Amino acid sequence: MQTDDALSHVAELTRVCLGMVMSPRRQAPSINGCLVLSHRYHRDDRGTFSKVLSSDNHQQRNSEFVVRELFWSRSQRGVIRGMHLQTPPHATSKFVWVSQGQIRDVVLDLRTDSETFEAYLVTPLSDESGGIFIPPGCAHGFEVLSDTAVVNYAQNRDYMSSHDTGVAWDSFGFNWKTKTPILSDRDRSLPRMSDFESPFTMSNTT
Repeated sequence: MQTDDALSHVAELTRVCLGMVMSPRRQAPSINGCLVLSHRYHRDDRGTFSKVLSSDNHQQRNSEFVVRELFWSRSQRGVIRGMHLQTPPHATSKFVWVSQGQIRDVVLDLRTDSETFEAYLVTPLSDESGGIFIPPGCAHGFEVLSDTAVVNYAQNRDYMSSHDTGVAWDSFGFNWKTKTPILSDRDRSLPRMSDFESPFTMSNTT
């Protein structure tokens, strides 16, 4: 083995041993830029009250999140939506929370220079849990675990159909609980992960 090759091999082994390199397409304990938040719930005889979002959340993220659009969806058990995102220069960050039911929320990092590139984060969300900030360059999806789920999305940029993209729900190694999901035609037509050429980096999604 040539000296340069040997040194490169040793350096690679060192990075692996230090935990700096992990196999791609794995479940990660965290994704760079994602933030899972807990909500405080106030309950009385009338029902429940909760504050979903505040400026304190922005301080935790060290950035401002200005809401440009709000969406919500109602889905039945067995539905999978995803994995969706927008391409630069219209890449969006979003905040997702559930106001009815239960879902398993999935975030997939598609930023090629991210330490968690091709890793995915799984977060159970319900109407009694918090929400999750998702940075631009990360695809988002979820599966419905209750009879009905209402999922809300706050985005910092407008939806642009010309920049709308994603990857197929079953193409990045995640083991969904739902084996024969109800899908939209759009989600059925999304490219496989192996065919997706990511345009995202940490710098062009900030």
